[in-house]
Amino acid sequence: MLRSLCCLFLLFSLSCWSNTSELVAFFKANKNQDFEAAREITENLYDPVIKDHLRLLLELVSQKSVDPTILVEMRSEENNVLTFVKHLISGYQRHYAVKPNNLEAFKHFSEALKLSYELAQEEYTKAALMGILELFAAEIFIGSKQFEPYLDQFSALKSDGADEVLVLTYQLIFLSKAGEDVKNVDAQYYEFYNQLDSLFLGFPKEHALYHKYYFEKGIYHKIEGNFDKAEDFFLKADSLAFKKEHLLGTRSKIAWQLAAVHMLKGDLMNAHRYLSLSRQISGTLRDQFYNDRLASVIYQKEGKADSAYHYLRKSVDVEYALGYKNNTLESSILSVQNQTDKLKLDKLELESESRANRNFALALGLLLLFGSVITVLAYKNTKRKRLLADQAVRLEKQKMTNLLKEQELATIDAMVAGQEKERKRVANELHDDLGSLMAAVKLNFNALESATQPTNQEAFAKTESLIDEAYSKIRAIAHAKNSGLIAKQGLLVAVQEMAEKMAIANEISISVWDHGLYTRLENSMELSLFRVVQELLANIINHAAATEVNIHITNHGETLNILVEDNGRGFNAKEIGASAGMGLKSIDKRITALNGDLNIESEQGKGTVVIIDIPI
Repeated sequence: MLRSLCCLFLLFSLSCWSNTSELVAFFKANKNQDFEAAREITENLYDPVIKDHLRLLLELVSQKSVDPTILVEMRSEENNVLTFVKHLISGYQRHYAVKPNNLEAFKHFSEALKLSYELAQEEYTKAALMGILELFAAEIFIGSKQFEPYLDQFSALKSDGADEVLVLTYQLIFLSKAGEDVKNVDAQYYEFYNQLDSLFLGFPKEHALYHKYYFEKGIYHKIEGNFDKAEDFFLKADSLAFKKEHLLGTRSKIAWQLAAVHMLKGDLMNAHRYLSLSRQISGTLRDQFYNDRLASVIYQKEGKADSAYHYLRKSVDVEYALGYKNNTLESSILSVQNQTDKLKLDKLELESESRANRNFALALGLLLLFGSVITVLAYKNTKRKRLLADQAVRLEKQKMTNLLKEQELATIDAMVAGQEKERKRVANELHDDLGSLMAAVKLNFNALESATQPTNQEAFAKTESLIDEAYSKIRAIAHAKNSGLIAKQGLLVAVQEMAEKMAIANEISISVWDHGLYTRLENSMELSLFRVVQELLANIINHAAATEVNIHITNHGETLNILVEDNGRGFNAKEIGASAGMGLKSIDKRITALNGDLNIESEQGKGTVVIIDIPI
């Protein structure tokens, strides 16, 4: 049962992750106006409800037309992703309606923006911000800077070239007042235009946003009064838009701009022709307003006052129907914000009435809490002091123990040095005194032998043999006393014999390898190094629980290298410091006395390597 639940949970998690990644890809394709890719992503979704709503959203954004029979209802039990998509649909339905209700559209896009923060997906946030920015871009008069916070948010989320294009395009639209007053343009307009121009140098010609680029270049040259270039770029934009059905609304704008350009050039016949084309492919009240207002100006230039007044009157009627004179969206947003502020003030007054009652209870609670905290802290402080005192006593005992061990080690070193000194003294006396005496006895004996009768030759030969044997033994004793085991056999042989004995006694494999050790070292150095290796092997046997030990002794000419490695339990080499035992301290002291270096490399469960370098 538990396994089945885990499997279901895993499948659910994978499904959610897959849906999220596909939705992100959908909104990215939609932002880039790659509607074919967005449609393909939609058809591959597993969730039929999400799929149906994304189809509807895609139809709205691409065609910019609304089916009034399709209504979207919000349900509280739905998940945030579906609710987010529904708010986008509702916003675009109200924006693209024949008579737009941009305030309601703004409310839905704002709710979608809030949900995008909860869903923590940047492409969702961009989709909601684009809806809000489209509302502001559709206003005829941009009388305030209410669009700026939303444009700043979108700019902060820029992640690709398409985002850069959209930010710059919105800036150009807002700064040029949606193309209404081409002579009164903010100086920043030219800066943003140059940025857009530079940006598209790196875009492929088939990029889906190229028609926007050509359209903005047409607007720029129209503002500059270069009407022939403006016409060229508007025609380029129309040639790209003509190939795509979803850009019919864009073609209506292009036709209107071409009519305006020809009117400014004085070519009123072509102005009427393009205006007629704009009327044929436009379908919103906003488009009707622009067409009627431009028709009025064209007829005025032709001297046809009646027709000019007729279309001016029609445009004014549409303007009032849309509420553009009052900046419907901006003023409505301000009205909503004022109502919200009033509700906030009322709420603050109610809160202030109850705050006084809460303050007393809060102060009393804080006083009790403060007293409790002081009591707890005092108890913990007393306990901490007691622990510190106990720790100080333990440290003092440890210091005393280490001092005694160090003194014991110094005593042992002194005793060994004394023994070596005594051996040398006895050896010198045997060699110098008794050896010389035996040499004199032999000389005298030889003289006596030459003066003696031949009949006593056998006795003299036997006596001479005994004298030679005694002399040889005295020399051997002198050499032995002078050097001990190390001097007699050398460091390598002594280490090999010690390793063999320790291996047998402790059932451990110890291998000794030598490299370039052809000559003997100074006797005291060999003795110290022998003690170091002996101490290392003792540590391995007592603490490492190793089964294999390798000892490498290498003569590099100017330095002697000793490497001892084991496969034991290892330890944390960084924690040696003051906690090192007497064995390691003894080794370190001996190496330091020889002006050498000691390095220890070890990890838990991976054995230990000790590397010693001694100058020779």
